[in-house]
Parts: sequence; structure tokens; C-alpha cells
Amino acid sequence: MRIHAGAVALSALLSMPPMAMPARADEAPRAGMAWTLLAGQSTRNQWEDFFTAPRSLDFVNDSRLYVGALSKPVAWLQGGRMSVELEGQLVRHAGAQRHWEANLPVVARWHAFPWNADLRTTAAFGVGPSWSSRHPVLEDEVKGESHRWLAHWFFEITLGAPERDWDVSIRLHHRSTAFGLFGEEGGLNSLVLGLRRSF
Repeated sequence: MRIHAGAVALSALLSMPPMAMPARADEAPRAGMAWTLLAGQSTRNQWEDFFTAPRSLDFVNDSRLYVGALSKPVAWLQGGRMSVELEGQLVRHAGAQRHWEANLPVVARWHAFPWNADLRTTAAFGVGPSWSSRHPVLEDEVKGESHRWLAHWFFEITLGAPERDWDVSIRLHHRSTAFGLFGEEGGLNSLVLGLRRSF
């Protein structure tokens, strides 16, 4: 029942038109809906290591995840430079843990980079609830404990040619207890790469 209610809520929110902002000459091009397909591997690292010590990343050999996401802007801020989006994600884990994961983050995406005429770039941060269809055993191994319900956040950079609808996506995919909100221990950090297409 929870999954059904979540699907109805996601469908309703994705069908909402984005809140319009006054047009400005310096605003970034408005993006519509987008889908993103990604694949990657989980690590034993803390999320900070991805930025402070990327060479130390310890990937779990038998751990793969495949992510499908659909997103839509629901508001524009900063004169159109930033979009606020709702994203629904479905994740399949394979290898060390075999289960489905569903995430519903709210995303802030920055579009206005000075080099966009040559290389369209966005940077995004999303946060929301995360549900696992089974107890995540790899999270148990890495963190000593975990839970089916956790918090999810991701940090993403996209890069693409200005005249194309396609972008390369690089994400840090994170599950955690949100500073104890969902339990004392749990979570996992994964690096995923893929493609994002606006339409």
C-alpha cells in the first residue's frame, strides 16, 4: 500500500507544471523533464573520501547497482539559474546484495556556469527517503548494522554538448541514517555513471 500511495503521489507531482519565473536575458535555458540511467559500484568508504581522497576508494568487487530516474522541475529560483526538481528513482542491486531500492529525493540543480556555451554543465544535490525491498546485507557488512528505511542523498555533475539533449552524469549515491534519524548505523556510498536525457 505504501508503494502504491508513493507512486500516485509521484505521478501527481510530475504532472504539475513548473512555477514560472520572469524571463531574463541572463538565465540558463529551461530544462523540462529528464530521465537518467546509471550503473556503478558500491564502496566501503565514507562519502567525504570521494572528495578528499578519491585515490583511496575501496570498491566492493561483487557489488553492482543500476539506477533509473525520472525528474521534473517544479520551481525555478535565482532568475532561472536554479531548478528545484522532484525525482523518482528505482535502483536494482546485484552481487553482494540483491534487492530493489526506491528513492524520492527533492533536488536543487544549478544550471548557470560561465562555460555553458561550450560545455553545458549542471551541479545537483538531492535528498529524500530511501526504501529497500530487503534488508541490505552489504550495508550490514560495511557499517555493522543497517535498516530498510534510510535517508538518501546524491551529488551529481552533468556534462554535455550545448546543442544536444544528452548529458553524461556522474553521481555519488548515498544512503545513511541522517544523523541518527533512521537508526544508529547503516548506509552505503556508491559511485555511479550514466546518461541523462532532457525532453
